[in-house]
Amino acid sequence: MKAIILAAGRGRRLPKNLSKKPKVLLKIGNQTILEKQIKNFKAVGIKDIALVTGYNSKSLSKFKNKKFHNEKWSKTNMVYSLLKAHSWLKKYNCLISYGDIFYEKKALIKLKKSTNPISLLYDKNWIRLWKKRFKNPLNDAETFKISKNKITEIGQKTKNLNAIKGQYMGLIKITPKGWINFRMCLKKNFKDDFKKIYLTDVFHQLIQNKISIFGISYSGKWAEVDSKKDYEIMINTFKK
Repeated sequence: MKAIILAAGRGRRLPKNLSKKPKVLLKIGNQTILEKQIKNFKAVGIKDIALVTGYNSKSLSKFKNKKFHNEKWSKTNMVYSLLKAHSWLKKYNCLISYGDIFYEKKALIKLKKSTNPISLLYDKNWIRLWKKRFKNPLNDAETFKISKNKITEIGQKTKNLNAIKGQYMGLIKITPKGWINFRMCLKKNFKDDFKKIYLTDVFHQLIQNKISIFGISYSGKWAEVDSKKDYEIMINTFKK
């Protein structure tokens, strides 16, 4: 099994002093998010860890990991970044992590155990974190419905709390079989247009295509960084 960290993003919603380097280089204590992610992957037995770089990729040169580069990072998003790791995804079971999140080691342990073609980790107690991040959590939260461990809806806007049984965290496990379905969906339903679609758009379409995506529940600590406030929450969450 291998791991892929999507580290191409700049963080345009962060203040200038925090967005000079990729978001993965923001510090939590005396280590960066990226250093802590790599440490967690190694702790669960995954040594082959690749980075998908983009913005200011030179700042990641000290990391000797395998690298894939998204040269169109400013005009694309994580779907295109993930495609850059095709050579791994078509051959190996892979754990994929957004580069602007952090989580406890047990998150990876739970996800690693899944044997399904595509599995997503989700926070069933999401409202606690969203209330810290936003005055009105529904302004940012998206739909997430699940039945018998299969996700039935994801990534749609809603004003109905009952449509949100969790929140997707940005942690994925995908097998070569799952990757085939993912690529077929991109070609068939999106015509390989990567500029406007998000990973949740692809997951939503896969579900519409009757491809099963499985949800793995997580109730531990985690945080993501889209704003200065988010960054402060992450630091406070993992200050120990």
